Amino acid sequence: MKIAQLEVKFKVLEDLKLPPYKGPLIRNAFGAALRKISCPFKDKECNECLLINKCVYSFIFETPKPEGAKIMRKYKNVPHPFIIEPPTNNNTHFHPNDTILFKLILIGKAIDFLPYFLYAFELMAEKGLGKGQKKLILSSINQGKNIIYDGKDKLIKKEVKEKILKIEKPKKVVKKIEVNFLTPLRIFYESRLAEGLEFHIFFRSLLRRIGLLFYFYDKPLAIDFKQFINKAKDIKTISANFKRVNWHYYSFRQKRLIKMEGLIGKAIYSGNLTPFIPYLKIGEKLHVGKGTAFGLGKYKLKILG
Repeated sequence: MKIAQLEVKFKVLEDLKLPPYKGPLIRNAFGAALRKISCPFKDKECNECLLINKCVYSFIFETPKPEGAKIMRKYKNVPHPFIIEPPTNNNTHFHPNDTILFKLILIGKAIDFLPYFLYAFELMAEKGLGKGQKKLILSSINQGKNIIYDGKDKLIKKEVKEKILKIEKPKKVVKKIEVNFLTPLRIFYESRLAEGLEFHIFFRSLLRRIGLLFYFYDKPLAIDFKQFINKAKDIKTISANFKRVNWHYYSFRQKRLIKMEGLIGKAIYSGNLTPFIPYLKIGEKLHVGKGTAFGLGKYKLKILG
């Protein structure tokens, strides 16, 4: 499966106050801008529109299930083909000439729509962020040391380099790992937030996400999901240190405050972890749980033995 990892930089023009966790704010502002530049029928809901399967906004931000899909029969939408990883610090006050930086991960066909992301980010900056909609400038979009888009002359300088994610065979035996969750994790098991996070609960959520992304943006994984999850139940939790975090954000689409809760912390697992490592490494890039489009569920894997 193809992905592209980019870095988006904005320059602040006015005193700006933002929430500590900026993922939902950036995602919502981006979605509003994307709809404005790409949707011809802004007074209609996507599910009422004849262009739902041909529209850039619909594909990127609403992501309806393709016709003929044999999975997710009870669902209308599938995982989004992008991830916004917001700034890692909790700064809330920005001054003129400060930089706001976040990472953008594009998945599959979404890579081809990079120009739409550029125009949406330009409009998002022009319209402004936060209370009072304070103005920004899109400075650049980079990929490593390469400048893909320069905000000064508004030109795409280089083509985006794609990376291929694939399930590789483990290179060594692994019996102990640490998983450190860097952004709030929202995994629900038996209708409740999974606070203890046994390995099989974490892994079934991860495997589901990876499986769906490969199915809709590449090709189905040839694995026995049920057997894999049963093996995950044999992995023991050595320690789990999590704290619950609560926050809220305003949804422009739903026109109301959305209350959120998640977990931050780390867990150490032991057992025959070797067959799970390829999926855990891919998950570092694709995140896990709910809210991945605005950066939730980002983790770092550390092999301990």
